[in-house]
Amino acid sequence: MNPAARFLRSRSLVVTVVVLVAAMVLSVFIQARAQIAINDVVDKNARGLYDILVLPEDTGGSGGTLRQPDVVSGTGGITAAELQQIRQVSGVAVAAPISLVSKVVQDAQVPQLKATDYVGYTPNTQAFIDQQGISDAVPKDQWPAPDSVLSDTPKRYRITAKAETSDGKNTTVLFENSAQGTLGQGEVVTEKVPGGTSVRTVAPDGETGIKFPDPAGGTFHGNFDVSIALPTLPQISETVVAVDPVAEQALLGEAGAFLAPLAKAPGASGRNAEEVGQRFMDRMSQGFSAEDVKSGIYHEGLPFKFWSPFLFQYQSAKEAGSLTDDSQVIPMVVRSGTELNLKYSVTIEEIDEAGNTIAEVGTVSRNLGEDYLPFATSKPFELRWPGGKDYNYLLGSGGIQVASGLYQPALWSTDFVSRPEYSAGEAEANGATDQTVIPQGWVQVNKLPEKTLSWQTEPDTTQREPVSEQSYRQSLQAGGETSAPLPFVFGTFDANAVRSAAGDINYLPLGGYDPTPLTLVEDAQGNDVEPVALDPGLSGAGLAVQSAGAITDYTGLAAVRGTSAEDPVIDAIRVRVNAAGSWQSAREEIAAVAGDIAALGLHTEVVAGSAREDVSITVPEYRKDSLGTVSALGTVTQSWVRQGSATGVQNALSSSSIALLALTIGGAALVTAASTVTFTRNRRAEAVTLRAMGWTRGRIRSWFLHELLVGAVAILAVAAVVVALSRNWVTALVSAAALAIYLAAAFTSAALLKPHPRPDSAPAGGDGSALVDNAKTYAARQLLSNRFNSAAVAVSVGVLGAAAGALVAVLVDLPRAVGSSALSVLAVNQLSGLNLALALLGVLASLMLTLITGRFELPRKREQWQILTAMGWGPGLLLQLRRWEAGILGVLALPLAILGSVAVTLVIAPHAVLRAALASVLAVLIWFIVTTRTRK
Repeated sequence: MNPAARFLRSRSLVVTVVVLVAAMVLSVFIQARAQIAINDVVDKNARGLYDILVLPEDTGGSGGTLRQPDVVSGTGGITAAELQQIRQVSGVAVAAPISLVSKVVQDAQVPQLKATDYVGYTPNTQAFIDQQGISDAVPKDQWPAPDSVLSDTPKRYRITAKAETSDGKNTTVLFENSAQGTLGQGEVVTEKVPGGTSVRTVAPDGETGIKFPDPAGGTFHGNFDVSIALPTLPQISETVVAVDPVAEQALLGEAGAFLAPLAKAPGASGRNAEEVGQRFMDRMSQGFSAEDVKSGIYHEGLPFKFWSPFLFQYQSAKEAGSLTDDSQVIPMVVRSGTELNLKYSVTIEEIDEAGNTIAEVGTVSRNLGEDYLPFATSKPFELRWPGGKDYNYLLGSGGIQVASGLYQPALWSTDFVSRPEYSAGEAEANGATDQTVIPQGWVQVNKLPEKTLSWQTEPDTTQREPVSEQSYRQSLQAGGETSAPLPFVFGTFDANAVRSAAGDINYLPLGGYDPTPLTLVEDAQGNDVEPVALDPGLSGAGLAVQSAGAITDYTGLAAVRGTSAEDPVIDAIRVRVNAAGSWQSAREEIAAVAGDIAALGLHTEVVAGSAREDVSITVPEYRKDSLGTVSALGTVTQSWVRQGSATGVQNALSSSSIALLALTIGGAALVTAASTVTFTRNRRAEAVTLRAMGWTRGRIRSWFLHELLVGAVAILAVAAVVVALSRNWVTALVSAAALAIYLAAAFTSAALLKPHPRPDSAPAGGDGSALVDNAKTYAARQLLSNRFNSAAVAVSVGVLGAAAGALVAVLVDLPRAVGSSALSVLAVNQLSGLNLALALLGVLASLMLTLITGRFELPRKREQWQILTAMGWGPGLLLQLRRWEAGILGVLALPLAILGSVAVTLVIAPHAVLRAALASVLAVLIWFIVTTRTRK
């Protein structure tokens, strides 16, 4: 019989080789799929909107590879000439500069409470419609009957206005003021005026109105509502950043379309505030149509929708005398909406003369909300009397109410605008570091305007006290002397859309107009809390800041800061390299461009391949109560940027995948070796027969070796096919290792073959030895009599436990190995299935081969069980016998399993030693349960 036939006759050997080949093929397939998945995840998420961050040489250091999200510092350091040099570097597709301009403190418009007091269609209504050219008003016959929430006879009311803000953790009442007076339905009166008569709505007889302290106004009756002026809103601070609008559009792509109007803004010679303001005043004297009110007018060929607040600010600045001949308008696009948490509520009570409450009318409230536009607020901040209805819609576009916009000209300042300072803690194993923010000082918010509406009298400062808010941001050094600028709004932008364009995983800091949020995770005592997103403070000078209120160009920056074209005012330059493809394919070209830019004397950081990473920040001296007691906030998390994340993730995951593959194949090969040796022991009877026939020991060993080498040829053939298909060095290495281990096991088995008769291991009987009637004693004697096979099984079980422990160590170590960035989390999550499959495959292969090893002696054991059954042993006693045999082998294998898993884990992941040891113990227990299950 030829060796191949003998090999096929040996079912146990065939099964062993088949299982080893299956483990190798499946492991290599899974590993290849894991590598493809790694490359796919990293390449898709590792190249953001730009590839290189350029900073001034003397301020470029970021304390390692971890960078704060805000690249604008306001300190500048790069000149326009250096920007042009960067743009001339070969391979640069886009070079987009960005700078912090200023902080702007502004007073929002005066809030109003509107009480519905609709008097119906009056003789002046048609005249107003005709005069304004309103074409979409509701026809006269469709106007409803008069309606009012007020009574014919004036009643006395008390109105309490309250403003409060929350940072997400603490709520602060900014002010709570009350005023009282009488209100009633308005009356339509006809008065004689020069040239005719006038019909107007006036207050009823006996009404006093309701007046809050200055700077709030009083009560006014109109044709649709009674307007009650409320206490002014708190001051709000905004930051302004400067960009090159053309370059920024190229950088942001479709998300940068909002910058198109800014790119068409007139040059410095066309920005004189006095000239531009006067042109609009002349335009206003001609009257505005309903379409002008609805859609805006044109200036310098641009649609100028926000003309109303600009004119009011121009008039206020002229009245205040703040504008000079050198004042310039600052063209800008402003943020739509606000992230500030500011709630304004009004409680209305009907009272008697003594001030006692007769009835609760109700409470209405409103948040500052998304309809707030920095520098361009044109919609009134209105609250409507409970139960009232807004009838202004009857006038169509003529019913659009235009507020006076900002209360007074904004104050441009450089106090507390630069990014915060942090002190870094020790780096953890994955590179993450804890940070502590450094307090800079206290800032007062909730202050009243300096002047009232008349600009003549001082406001009543007794109605509220300013609130002190901690600033963690630094002040900037002011530029030269400048004249007061005048905001000139062209359009709006959505900060969330900009942030979305940057991506979530590979988010890179674009600048001050898209900062990342903060989340509170621990209190001041270090206790975990339910994560709370922090809202920015009213001053805009705290740790949490919203996106910038406005974006201007560098001509606007020069007008605000008093700089010249030669001054180094650029904070950072974001560079996109002209290289198509993924991060992996473009990394060499990116590195070359970064080197050329660095040669210009600038600091460069390759941010392609970066990813955001949550950083823990300790926040001290956060809050001051009314008694002046200062308390800490606790710990917050914020996404910073980890440079080189893609390389780290790829290397770590590739290494872990290879480690899992090696452990799988190595474990299967070692157990296969034990199985092969056990097989050889079972073929000793043939060796004895051949020896009796006169065969030499060498010929006998060659006889069996040829049979064993058939399995090696099968493994070699499969390995050659797998290597040819995958063309991967890892596959070739694993296949060669598996083949080498199998060949070593085969030659060792053949060499150990001793053609001597096996001693009789039958139970002692009538020769004087004591009969065995105890399962434990019998099991111990059987294992001792067949100690080679027993040792083989114990070794295989130990290898099973060691492999299980090592695989657990690799899986546990994955998060630490790849780091703590968002890219690593995404990659680990997406590859967890493949890694788990690879790990389970190794454990299952070891378990299956261990069971096969144990089944090699099954025929002999069945013969012994038949004898024991004939001797009167029942199923229960036989089950005890199997359990004792497996238990003794498990006890012998347990130290090997634990020591093996600990030894491997100390090399891979020392911090996971305990879990690896527990996994090895669990694997041995599982083997014990599986091998002792009830079977026929």
